[in-house]
Amino acid sequence: MGMKIKPLIFLIFILLSICTQTDVVDAKHNNIGINNQQQQQQQQQQQQQQQSYNSNDDNINVYLIAHSHCDVGWIETYNNYYQENVTHILSNVMPYLIKDQSKRFVWAEIVYFERWWNDQTSMMQATVRQLVQNGQLEFVGGGYAMNDEALTHYQAILNQNTMGHQFLLSTFGVTPVVGWQIDPFGPSTMTAQLFKLMGFKYHVLNRVDDRTKHFYDMETTALFTIEGSGGLITNRSFEFVWYPSPNYDAYESDFSIFAHILDNHYNPPQNCWPNITDPANGYCTGFDFEAGGSGNPTINDTNIAERAEVLVEIIRTRAGYYRHNNLLLPFGNDFRYQDAAIMFDNMDKLIEYINANSSYGVTIQYSTASEYFEAVDSSTTPNEFPINHGQDFYTVTNCVTSYYQQYGTCVEYWSGYYSSMPLLKQSIRQSDSLLRSAEVLFSLGTSVYDARHNIINEYQCYQVLNQHRNISSILTHHDAIPGTARTAVRANYMEMLYQAQNDTLDMLPQVVGQIMADKSVEQGYNASSQLVADLKDGQILVISVTNSLAWSRVEYLPIQAGQQNYAVFDYDQNPVPSQTVQNIASKQWTLYFQVNVAAIGISSYFIVAVGDLTQDTLTHEDKLRISSLLGGPNKPIQDIIISQRSVSEKVTFSMLTIGNNLFNLEFQANKKNNGIMELVGYQDLVQGITLPLSQQLIEYYALDDDVYEFRPYNPIPLAATSPQVYLTEGPLVQQVTIVYSNNASQVYTVFNETTLNSGSGAQESQYFLVENTVAVGWNKEISMRSNTSVNNGRTFYSNNGLEAMKREYGTKFNDTTPWSMIAGNYYPSINMAMIQDSQNELVILNRQSMASSSQAPGSLEVLLIRRDNFTEPATGQDMDDTSTVTFSHRILFGEKSSCELIRTPHSLVHENPLLPMFAQLDESKTIQDYADNHKVFFQPLDAGQQFPANLHLLTLTRQWLDNPSILLRLVNIYEVGQNSKYSQPSTISVSSIFNQFNISQVDETTASGNAIIENQVNLPLVVTLNPIEIKTFIMDFESQKDQDDIHLFKINQ
Repeated sequence: MGMKIKPLIFLIFILLSICTQTDVVDAKHNNIGINNQQQQQQQQQQQQQQQSYNSNDDNINVYLIAHSHCDVGWIETYNNYYQENVTHILSNVMPYLIKDQSKRFVWAEIVYFERWWNDQTSMMQATVRQLVQNGQLEFVGGGYAMNDEALTHYQAILNQNTMGHQFLLSTFGVTPVVGWQIDPFGPSTMTAQLFKLMGFKYHVLNRVDDRTKHFYDMETTALFTIEGSGGLITNRSFEFVWYPSPNYDAYESDFSIFAHILDNHYNPPQNCWPNITDPANGYCTGFDFEAGGSGNPTINDTNIAERAEVLVEIIRTRAGYYRHNNLLLPFGNDFRYQDAAIMFDNMDKLIEYINANSSYGVTIQYSTASEYFEAVDSSTTPNEFPINHGQDFYTVTNCVTSYYQQYGTCVEYWSGYYSSMPLLKQSIRQSDSLLRSAEVLFSLGTSVYDARHNIINEYQCYQVLNQHRNISSILTHHDAIPGTARTAVRANYMEMLYQAQNDTLDMLPQVVGQIMADKSVEQGYNASSQLVADLKDGQILVISVTNSLAWSRVEYLPIQAGQQNYAVFDYDQNPVPSQTVQNIASKQWTLYFQVNVAAIGISSYFIVAVGDLTQDTLTHEDKLRISSLLGGPNKPIQDIIISQRSVSEKVTFSMLTIGNNLFNLEFQANKKNNGIMELVGYQDLVQGITLPLSQQLIEYYALDDDVYEFRPYNPIPLAATSPQVYLTEGPLVQQVTIVYSNNASQVYTVFNETTLNSGSGAQESQYFLVENTVAVGWNKEISMRSNTSVNNGRTFYSNNGLEAMKREYGTKFNDTTPWSMIAGNYYPSINMAMIQDSQNELVILNRQSMASSSQAPGSLEVLLIRRDNFTEPATGQDMDDTSTVTFSHRILFGEKSSCELIRTPHSLVHENPLLPMFAQLDESKTIQDYADNHKVFFQPLDAGQQFPANLHLLTLTRQWLDNPSILLRLVNIYEVGQNSKYSQPSTISVSSIFNQFNISQVDETTASGNAIIENQVNLPLVVTLNPIEIKTFIMDFESQKDQDDIHLFKINQ
């Protein structure tokens, strides 16, 4: 993605920090010069300050980084970009590197490079290998894509980097050491943390708050003043030592990465100045030769002296921002070097001219990123740089003069993309959850391979999984999950997602069938719950429920069903209570029943269709008929039960209550909003108190917003049009459905206590579910706001996927405009947002990334949807999102220590739902016949054991086709201080708990598996993890059974 700025940007802002010689003039203002005398004085001061940091050699060493930023979809689709742009870039750059060993080039997006590599001849591949070996071609970042940081789940970041890093390791034998996140819209601590775990030493960032990068002072050349702007220049803190995780800091002495913020942007150097007659449009001249135009003239004998002066001026200015005499100077842009000749040939002339004139005091060389950082390392020590402890860089802003002229503030906060295009965000998270389940099942299925009845085409299954990994990796791109690409590109993303999911769902039945095979194998599995709805009276369906988490789970499984009655039985033919509930909007029925599934195991349940019975009761004849379908040991027919149908009844009460053994939810009609029913109270039955808890849908009006920026104003409750309320009661599930209008509704669901407890600690009765379905009109943005008596002072916590990030409400740079106060205090939430005081806590858990905020004391809200017909200049489109999305929120509320104990396991359970597989029994077979010939439960861990409650099996993946090894990742999910019991080091004997498998040849590796930390770890494998710690292993993993019958990994092509 390019600059993504309005055409009316006042480029003087770039001038203020790049082109004039900037320095601190007094303690109050960061003034800049406007005439030659002032510029000369400031340049002298800057050079004097620079010498205090530099070595005796005050010559500026410029490391010119030739690069091309290639979005994996934005204006064009991924495929179009590859075919029309990327192939030309790589094919045109290589000859220049081959011809001139002084030239360098860096590349980031491996999804493109791998595809290009596979299209090359063996001769070209050998040549490129030599370029990599020579250090002329460096891979930075090295993931499949340059992932978004605010919204992408850490599991997906690990996956996409593993894909890229494994290609680089197997193809070139290299491991990246430099992060290159130059375009994502704000740096996250999580990405820095993961890069450290991947073995990176350095991290290049770019997009941070504009007001920290540049000076704005109307006493000089700016049209307005921003107090405190230009802090990165003033403090020379564009480079710093980043300790991204306070949890790692608690037990590891130096969990840090050296970070570098680009002082301008990733484009070639340029010089800008104001246009007096048109202040909104400045003049620029620079060195983006491929962009062309009068602002980027080619170099010739006539202009080389003048152009060299311009470049040296830029270099001297920017060198003053750093604490040494080395300057990283980007020389690239979006899809540059399609015409490599014009880029290299013109810069070659300037390099030769400047280097030959010692009076400039500047030496320029083509460089890789690592060469620059090695130079910094050799001339400085870490204690010379500022330290960042656990702070990220949200929310990113742009300063645009046209906004200042219109609204009195230059700022546009880029907090809108946290929630833009929510259907895409939701689909990505669902796809990643499915991929993780499939990876676990495939790893287990191929490790318990039974030669007596092999139905797994392992080659085909692997190809499906690997393609799903590829698509998941592409969707981490910083214009994909944010929803900032053009409409056609987003549609292409969705097509790729749906294809990957459908192929995986088509592949999984054979894997589950193989795992559950005994005397015979079930070959009729299907992933579609439509089989339940289509079941006819007397027919039987087996549902094999798979669990991808390493804890046992006891939950109410929701299955799409028909209007008829059902009888549900477990694998021992015991009757299971069940309930069917009708959705008001769709009129479809959902069957709920309790399931108990072992850690990373499978449990089978049987559903018998018994027809549409009068008053949901069974006659003696009905019971005899159902009993005959069991076929097993005689059980008392009076024990046979059928599902209770819960019809949602329209109610006109002014108050109503639903609840379970732990809490009640109180609802009351709001007379100020046409009598809409709203949540108003929470009765904590354990503590015996009632806590204020209200929820509303809030409507913001949009002020020319787009997919990036967020300028809301005038928040009011969403108006209810002819509101309706429906109450659903039953033995398992209770619901209140609130309909605002035809395109907005809320469903509150409370679950009764299960008969057994989940090993995860996340019980069904501990939370209530809120499902918001919202699709309203243009220029409106809708949030769900919860109001409580929690004394949080408008401080709340969002999370980076793994760690809670403290967010304190405040005014930034004295910008008190109403929309800035709202948007500037919105932050990204990957799966959790919460408020707390010393006693109570409110937690909202999401299944997708979205924006969150605390706009008032005791308040917590999440931004659901955004609509606006304003045309965004970079894409030339408005927020044309007409999708209707249902958001699923799991809400925890009450005593703080209780919520802190369970919020993390609840989050993992919420975003990793149980995955059922369905198969219809032959009508001549009974349930006992089926159980005699198939496994009806699968427990891969020792004696039904599970992982400790604070350890999560993050990854169990058969990563390679031609290698039998498993990639294993473990993570301690509790943070330091979160819970007295579980915020501790936790130990697991992997060999013991997986005692049905032979574990051997274990290496501990970096997080992407591309470098060994400890070779041949002692066996049996015992692992200890500190809070939030992630460890990665590669190991051989096969069944302990008779090896004549069990094979590790047999490829069937």
